[in-house]
This record gives sequence, C-alpha cells and structure tokens, in this order.
Amino acid sequence: MKISLNGKWKVYDNEKEFEFDGNVPGTVQGDLVDLNLMPHPYVGENEKLFKRLEWKNWIYEKKFHIEEINDELRYDLVLEGVDTLSNIYLNDNFVGETEDMFIEYRFDIKKYLKIGENSLKIEIKSPIDLPKRFEKNYGKLHSGEETARVYIRKAQYSYGWDWGARIATSGIYRDIYIESYKDARLFGSTAFLETLDGKVNFSGYIDSCINYTKNYEVEILFNGNPVITLPVTTSVENYKFEGSKRIENLKLWYPHDLGESYLYEVEFRLKENKEVIYGEKKKIGFRIVKVVRENDSEGESFIFEINGRKIFAKGANWIPAENILSWLKGSDYDKLLKMAKESNMNMLRVWGGGLYEDPAFYNRCDELGILVWQDFMFACAEYPDHIDWFRKLANEEVKHQVLKLRHHPSIVLWCGNNENNWGFEEWDYKLKVDGKNLGNRLYLEDFPKICAQEDPSRLYWPSSPYGGSRANSSEAGDRHVWEIWSGWQDYKYYTWDTSKFVSEFGFQAAPDPKTIDFFAEDKEKDIFSPTMLNHNKQVEGPERLLRFINGHYGLIDNFDSIVYLTQLNQAEAIKTGVEHWRNRKYKTAGTLYWQINDSWPVFSWASIDYFKRPKPLYFYTKRFYNQLLAIAKNKDEKVIISLINDGIKIKLDLEFQLWSLNGKKLMQKEYSNIKTSEDSVITVDQLNISNIDLDNSIAYLILKQNGKTIIENHELFADLRKNKLNDPKITYEKEGNNLILSCEKPAWGVNVRVNGENYSQDNFFTLFPSYQKVLNNIEGEISIKSAFDYLRR
Repeated sequence: MKISLNGKWKVYDNEKEFEFDGNVPGTVQGDLVDLNLMPHPYVGENEKLFKRLEWKNWIYEKKFHIEEINDELRYDLVLEGVDTLSNIYLNDNFVGETEDMFIEYRFDIKKYLKIGENSLKIEIKSPIDLPKRFEKNYGKLHSGEETARVYIRKAQYSYGWDWGARIATSGIYRDIYIESYKDARLFGSTAFLETLDGKVNFSGYIDSCINYTKNYEVEILFNGNPVITLPVTTSVENYKFEGSKRIENLKLWYPHDLGESYLYEVEFRLKENKEVIYGEKKKIGFRIVKVVRENDSEGESFIFEINGRKIFAKGANWIPAENILSWLKGSDYDKLLKMAKESNMNMLRVWGGGLYEDPAFYNRCDELGILVWQDFMFACAEYPDHIDWFRKLANEEVKHQVLKLRHHPSIVLWCGNNENNWGFEEWDYKLKVDGKNLGNRLYLEDFPKICAQEDPSRLYWPSSPYGGSRANSSEAGDRHVWEIWSGWQDYKYYTWDTSKFVSEFGFQAAPDPKTIDFFAEDKEKDIFSPTMLNHNKQVEGPERLLRFINGHYGLIDNFDSIVYLTQLNQAEAIKTGVEHWRNRKYKTAGTLYWQINDSWPVFSWASIDYFKRPKPLYFYTKRFYNQLLAIAKNKDEKVIISLINDGIKIKLDLEFQLWSLNGKKLMQKEYSNIKTSEDSVITVDQLNISNIDLDNSIAYLILKQNGKTIIENHELFADLRKNKLNDPKITYEKEGNNLILSCEKPAWGVNVRVNGENYSQDNFFTLFPSYQKVLNNIEGEISIKSAFDYLRR
C-alpha cells in the first residue's frame, strides 16, 4: 500500500526571503515563477536573476495523518527524486540524507511514525555551496560552464550549457510516498530474450528484513498466464531470483520501421508460503540487440542489429525538455516522441549531461518502437573518481539506474559518458592520478562490470565518441562530427566524412518567430542585442549564424531574414550530411543529429523548439529519414542519382527533373520498374551535365509506386550568392479544406503558416512549375512565403 505525500508543502528559504505553499513534485524555481514571486526566467535576461537562488537552502515541510500502524508491516519513506542534497526529518527525528539526484532513496521510518498527525521536514541544501567548498578542498577540474558541477551528482546542464540556461533548481521533483508491505519487496525485476528460439532469462532482487529465504519464491506471468516460478536464493550481498525458460511462439519486439513493437504484460509476484506479499508489473518487449563490429575494408563497422536484422540508425540526440523540471509533463514526452516517430526517427540518444529520463519517456519509446542510446550522466568534464566517496556514489547511481531501466526493450546501449574520453586525448583534460585520467576508473573499470553483472542483454560502450586509434576517430566506433559548424567549416564538408556511426553533428538555427516573440520585444530583435545574445549560449554562435547564411546567400542583415535563413540553412546542412551517410550504408550505419528538442526558448541546434514548434529541419527530417529516398549529387561533372531502400524488396518508378532558377526545364529523365533489393542502396544513373550550369539549377526527384507518389526530394545545386532566386509567383486555391499550390518558377523553402503557426503535415518544401502541391485539412488564415521573400534582391 502507498500513502502519497505529493501535493502542497510549506516551503521557505533559510533567510526567510520567500515563504509559500509549494508543489511536490515540484521545484522552488518553478513555484516562485508560478506564484509571481520571480519573473519568468526565459524572458529577456531574467535568467540572470535566478543565479543568486543557488546559494540558498530550502526547507520543505508537510503534516500528514496516519490512521493505524500495523505491527506486521514495514513502512518505507520513498523519495523517487530529490534535487539534490538534503537532510530528512520525521517528527524531529533524523531519518537520512540524499546525495544524488538520480537515485531513489528509501528509509525505514516505522519507529518514527505515530498514529495521528506526523510532521515531515526536508532541508534541501544549496546546489552550489558544497560543490564550491569541495572544489576548494580537492582542486579545480576541467569542465564547461561551472567547474564545481563535477562535485555534485546533479543534472549537469542545470549549471548552463552552450544551448541551455543556468537555472540550478532545488526541490522534490518526483513522487514521494510511504510504502507499507509485509517482510519483503521486489525490485529490479526483469526478463530478456537470450536466444531467438524463445529462451527467456528472468532475474530480480528481494529487499527483505527476514534472514532466511526458504519460504520465498517468485511467480512470473505473461499477459496474465503463469510462465515460471523461481526460488529466491541468498548470498552474502543480496537475495535474488534468476532462471530461464523457453517460451513457445514468443512474439518479438522490433523498432517501428522493422516490425511490431509488441509488449507483454509481465507480472512478478513475490510469494511467502504461497501467499503473494509483493508484486511488480512491467511491460516488456523481447528482442536481441547486437552491435556488429567487423572489418569492412574501411575500418571496423558499428551496426545495430535487432533480432538478427541490421538497421540504419536514423535519429537525433535528446536533451532534457525543460530547465525547470516541474514544468515538464507526461504530455510533453508524448508529443515530442510522437513527433520523433512521425519524422521517421528510429533512435534517440539520451545525452549524458542531462537526466535519466522520467519513466514516461522510456515507456513511450517502448510503445512507439524508438530505440534509445542511453548515456550515463557524466559529460564534458574531468570527474573526481580518485576520491573514494565520489567513486562509490557514482557506482551506486549507475547500478541503480541499470536495475531500474534494464527491462525496457527500447534501450539498446549503455554509454559511460559524453565526450570525456575525447577530452582526455584532444582537449585540456590531462590530469592523472596514479596514471589514470579522472573518470576512467568509472568508464573503463567499474561501469562495464556493473553492466555485465546486471544487464548482459546489451552492449556497454565506454564513451561517446569512442573507438579506433583515438576516441573521435572515423575508423571505428561512433564519432562526433563538429569540425563542421563549431570548427567554422561549411556543411559541404560532411560529404568528405567516413565515420562508421555519427552520434553527434549539428548546425544551429533560430527558433520559430513566435517563440522569439515570447522572450524578446520588437526593439530587441537584433542578432547582437543583449536579449538575443542571452538566448544564444554558444561562444560566437551569432557570428557563425551570419557567417554561414552570408556564405550561402550573400549579405543578409534583416532580422526576419536572418531567422528564416538560419533555419533553412540548418535544414540543408543536416540534409547534406544524412544523405551522404545514408548513401554509404553500412560503411556508415547511423546518424543522430544534434539535437531534436530544446530545454528553453533559444537559438540552438534543435529541430523542434521549446514550445514544440517545428523548424524547417523537422520537415526535412521527415523526408531525408524516409524509408525510401531518391537523391541526386554532383560529383566529377556528373549528377549521380541513387535510390536508398531501408525496407523490403520493391519495384519503383523515379522521375528526375533539372530546372534553372528562372523556370526553364534543363533536363528530364524517367526510370521505370527499378528493382531494389531489401535494405539496399543502388545507383540509378550517372548524368553527364558538363554543358549545364549547375550553379543556376535545382533538381526535383519524384519517387512513385504504381503511379502514386511516395516521397519527393530536391537538390539545390545553385549558388545563391551569384544567382538570385526569381519570384516564383506562387498561387493557391482552396477546395474545401484542401489547399492547392502552384508556381511559375521554382520556389524553394516554401513556408505555409495557418493562423500564424507552421502547417504541421508538410512544410518548407520546394515547388516546381507545372506541378501542383496539395495540402490537406487546412482551416484558418493562410500565409505563404518562400526563400525569395527573404533574400536580397
């Protein structure tokens, strides 16, 4: 039985500046804004006003009633998430402390409980004071933004990042309750597929106050049907159950683009003398995941394989979807993950500077068939694993999370950290203790042992990037391609890259104009205004934005044009990289661009901004991650047309057109009954274009089956600094709720807005003369623009 302690709590700071009724789950900062005690941190430069709150201690107090206390039951106070350092008191008795934001804490409180009114107090310590004192004692280590962050096991991004605000929150951000049960409880129960013939392994742990186990057993049911009953065994360290059984006709779980993401209702029942005393219910999908690492003539492959089938990973990096966690709801996860699936993503990487996400995230990934690359929460820093207490705490955290999350079929890889091993080799992370880089005791020694012991069902990978002769090599493992953008190289250089698996690459852009309206007044709409600079956290981020749009389109200084063209540039950049790497399948076996989402309204690499408004990159993603895709690339005075098929064997028709910017059709080719093998890339044609001025042209590719268009694509060959776009003269007509668009000359980057928002089904596409585009279910005020409207003429 659970007694919820969620709801309203009395909250105040140690200086009594603030005192209010706060929310649990919640955060101090979120409550202060919701109660109008602090301004909204995402508007203007208000974020800076929140830094002083980091130095405060906060007290949470709540009174609650207990009707009875059963002598035969245990009573645990359970805190699923405290942010971060706290002392806990029940009826003025010290219960315990929390040290890690990522660990669920349990305390036996039976001896402190009383019938009637009880008083619970949680003192949450400053998230910066103690880390600063540790830093003074132990020494300053290399890390971005706030160097002291390495001494506290708190979400690292909360101290700021090159896309994130600095709002180091405090609070009880997940559920708190009292759980009562008899003698023992289950935790970490799981089941995973060992062999494709249906052999399933079962295991889990028992937390018991009884010093014997002979009367315990665990019964396991699939969809309500008993499958196996296992004895509970004991060792010096723990009580556990484990065993295996071959399950006939077991339905497998697949990512959404390979098959059905089938989940079983799996129930684990702990029995004592045949009586059920505790249970866990979980939805579990059964699959076997491997990473194929074999010589492929260019190096060592890095290919994910699900149930024996290779898959090209198509996705993005996931960061926390909110800086103030109390504002993040289950509906936010639902919308963002649905948008990920609808854009044909099959993998998300949970980045190591954020959170082990809420259960809602992993549950939806399981249901939607989205694979998860799961980092442990260590990012861009030297971590003090030479200090005994830190190493012990880090290992406790990782073991806790592996046990908590290991039943999710969507998680296909555990990763030790983000970019730290790259930093040991190529950055300033050179400090060693006993010959070891700070962090490598964790990544290379402790974490692999924990994962091997607790979860042999998937690969542990030491870092991202990692593999080959150096951490960020292109010959093996995964790679972060940041020479482009961060290194000031243009996106055409993506086509030179031969990475085996690209787990980070990105190009920055402005958020949606309406999102900018939220945080900036009209007078602040200058790329270098204080407000805009505060909403672009990368060093020289605005300068890069201007460098790349000016490099592609000529001098651009109008703010609306900057916003639009940075977005379009971002979309074209990622399209260039993805199409190049997909064309190399499986020499390259995955692309996860940086990033899908934002934690606040900001100029960033996201394809969906903070308010979940899709940028052009999102609509491009739907196209360049489509299972079937035709592409056209210029190489050695030839246009090479390729067809990518990530699905089953199929026959297709393809139409290729080449247009000049002034509306003249330069070439047209049609290809009928193209036979494509399952999961393949083929070259359809190599067109000699030595007599054509590609710098003034744009290509149109229409892929069809049985006369029905499957997917359209374009390739902008034109140099728009030298050759200006012509007015495309876009026209439209309404037929019911359908919108039919036409043009006289090629219209690139066509943006359709309905009632001020981007039309959500398809957008930022290219229109070509003599072809109509039909958009469905449009109701409201319509606005249509294209790149022509934003370029200098």
